[in-house]
Amino acid sequence: DFLFGLMISAIATPSQPLVLFLDDLQWADITSISFMKSVLKNSESKCFLFIGSYRNNEVSDGHPFAEFLSDISTRDIPVTKIELDNISKENVNDLISNVICMPKLHTKSLTDIVYRKTGGNFLFVNQFLKTLYSTGLLTFSLDSESWKWDTAAIEMKTIPDDVVRLLVCRITMLPVQTQHVLKMLSCIGSACTKSTLHLFINDMDLHSTETTNMASSRENDSFSSLEVAIGEGFLNKEGSSYNFAHDQIQFVTYSLIPKDRRDQLHLQIGYNILKNKPSDDRGNIFFIAVNQLNRGKLAMDEGMKELVAGLNLKAGHEAISLSAFQNSALYFAAGISLLCNDCWNKSYDLSLKLYSSYAEVEFCNGHFDEVGRVTKIILQKAKSLQDRLRAYSTLIKTLGAQKQSRNAIEISLSVLGDLEEPVQYTSREDLVKTLHIFTKMDNSQFLRLKKMDDNTKGVVMKLLHTLSFHCFFSESKYLPFALNRMLELTLSHGVCKESCSAFATISFMLCGLHGDQTGSSRAGELALLLLDISHAKEYESNVRNFVSTTQSWTDPLRLTIKRKFSSYEIGMQTGAIDDAMYSAAGCCYYQFFCGIELPILEKDCRRFIKQMSEYKQTLAKDRVTILLQVALNLMGKSNNPLDLTSETMVQSQYIEECPKQMKCGFYILSSWLAYLFGEYELASSAVSSRMEVEKNTNKKIEWCGMTLFYDCLIYLAVEKRDQKRFASDISGKTKMCGFYPRALMKKLVDYAPLNNQHRLLLIEAEVASLEGEHDIAIEKYDSAIAAAEVIGFLHEQAIGNERAGDFFLAHGSIKRATRYYGHAIDLYRRWGAQAKVNHLCKQVPI
Repeated sequence: DFLFGLMISAIATPSQPLVLFLDDLQWADITSISFMKSVLKNSESKCFLFIGSYRNNEVSDGHPFAEFLSDISTRDIPVTKIELDNISKENVNDLISNVICMPKLHTKSLTDIVYRKTGGNFLFVNQFLKTLYSTGLLTFSLDSESWKWDTAAIEMKTIPDDVVRLLVCRITMLPVQTQHVLKMLSCIGSACTKSTLHLFINDMDLHSTETTNMASSRENDSFSSLEVAIGEGFLNKEGSSYNFAHDQIQFVTYSLIPKDRRDQLHLQIGYNILKNKPSDDRGNIFFIAVNQLNRGKLAMDEGMKELVAGLNLKAGHEAISLSAFQNSALYFAAGISLLCNDCWNKSYDLSLKLYSSYAEVEFCNGHFDEVGRVTKIILQKAKSLQDRLRAYSTLIKTLGAQKQSRNAIEISLSVLGDLEEPVQYTSREDLVKTLHIFTKMDNSQFLRLKKMDDNTKGVVMKLLHTLSFHCFFSESKYLPFALNRMLELTLSHGVCKESCSAFATISFMLCGLHGDQTGSSRAGELALLLLDISHAKEYESNVRNFVSTTQSWTDPLRLTIKRKFSSYEIGMQTGAIDDAMYSAAGCCYYQFFCGIELPILEKDCRRFIKQMSEYKQTLAKDRVTILLQVALNLMGKSNNPLDLTSETMVQSQYIEECPKQMKCGFYILSSWLAYLFGEYELASSAVSSRMEVEKNTNKKIEWCGMTLFYDCLIYLAVEKRDQKRFASDISGKTKMCGFYPRALMKKLVDYAPLNNQHRLLLIEAEVASLEGEHDIAIEKYDSAIAAAEVIGFLHEQAIGNERAGDFFLAHGSIKRATRYYGHAIDLYRRWGAQAKVNHLCKQVPI
């Protein structure tokens, strides 16, 4: 579904709009409906039109498609409903006139009978005319070279008065061999390729559907029979595919198979396809075979059920490899339904694999209630701790996704204890020391490390990986322990797939002004190196997301947006939904850091929030929700630009419920908004609150220098307002005005010059302004504005112009102030910050 959505976005353009039409949606299954939901919700293209048709008399309130219609009606998806009735009598006459090439006046008598019999149902009209022709009641006269019919004879002829009975009558008039082949085809569905038919049609025994003593048909006879069906209008052939001309024809054909023989027939078809399928089949034919076998459940004995359950296990994993997680869940569930009541004793290994796989894929689908139910069964029935580990891992991830990180951590620690894995206090310094053992290695030395072959330690690594993920967001003291232990196990027992995740997480933890840049960069390199050689697809999204944050300190921020989005796509394709959602959140934040137009940011935030809600990824959703609210405040879509409360969130509730790490992010964004709208004391208070919370976090949120930049601006704004040469700065230390901001910003530029040079220039301009160095201030303001323009940071270019306007206004240069304010207003407007435009227009006395 995700990949199809990407394809639609790629090919639907103004010059090449795309229309997708799906018929007979009253028969849509859960997977098809999930596909439609995904396409409609995720496609952002205005050049895409989806058309669906269904019979409303076959869609009751409890029907899955009815729920789908109700769902899309509550979303911001424009929907047009068109109800089609039966065709009118005039239209029927037009149709008959065109078909038999006679004037409408001459066909009126035939039309009267046809319309009275069919009521204008198009399929019924079509089949009724064919019946008249096949029974000799509608004939072509060679003498008059026109069509003839006997109205009285038609009236006297007993012809079924509904389309189903008429189709039954017509089908049963076909040769027995043709009927048989049609029935085989109806078991597959509305269409079947010739190559698939080859696999089973010759091995099918007519006794399974007929009572005559016919011999098994040969291949040529079978396909000749299909040609007969095509000639009679029951089938169409498109390329190598045979399609029923109408879904009702398939329905009626299937209904002609006795109910007590249908399961046996499906079982026989599935068995023959499986027996004859080519060795190079990539899954499609195998899926058809398993689907047929599943429909033959009632005809299976216990041995066959166990065999087919195993095939469903294989099909489920094949579906996962194709990123078809909904289908995968259906196969695992079908396999479980085939197990006997005493399956945990009689078929223990198969039961464990089916239940564990089903829980994992339902986590990917966001069905957390089902995950809880299934993991509970596993934990009760599994014979050993080793057998319960997959269920524990899935349960832990599910708890974490629902903001129950503490419970997730407690279970992780408990299981580690059961595995006799020592849990001990580890400091950040201990972690750095262990990391340095690896960073001293060159690539060739690192690659010579052995591969981990101890299965128990491999399980421990998986648990430590999950533990570290949740420790990070809950600010647990166990984060350094989890990461350090993963490094120790990698040293002592060898590398494994989880090793690359450990290095990536450490790289992220240590990056920034308050970390170890050398160790961070090298850890990121080792993570990517291990990712390539270990083919750890399940961790690729996680690794690339963390490493991209490290790289953002030295690479262009716009490149980080691309990397985060790529990480998101990889996670969606591989089933790493939690990593995909955090990558999506990062993508939104880096768009904000780069000054991407706010309407674009709002659109992306809302799109990802929808997806996060569907997958029940609450933590990631909360992260994006606050950013969306900031964007809405700036755009003027809230009552108070300083209060992060509207339809998306309630500020007081958010502060109370969010983890400390996210609380720090809230205070950063709040201080930034307050600064932008001139509320400097409020901004300073938010900075102080953040610094208090930071004392108990694993990592300070620096956001590639943005946090420090606005801390400095806020500090200098307060200094300007108070006009004091000495003051207690926002970190609680007393320093000469100018030393604290300028020195730290210089350190930031030395660390990450590409994205911060314009920021240093603006800080230096503000400091020079405070210290009365007017010429230097003017030069620095202009340089800062020009540097921000070069890298395309609209918002910070606007701030530079606004500060320059303040400077000239304070010194009585109204004309120059007006020019800079004008540029600022234009830039804020281009950014989409209408609330800031309004604020500036009101505040500037010119």
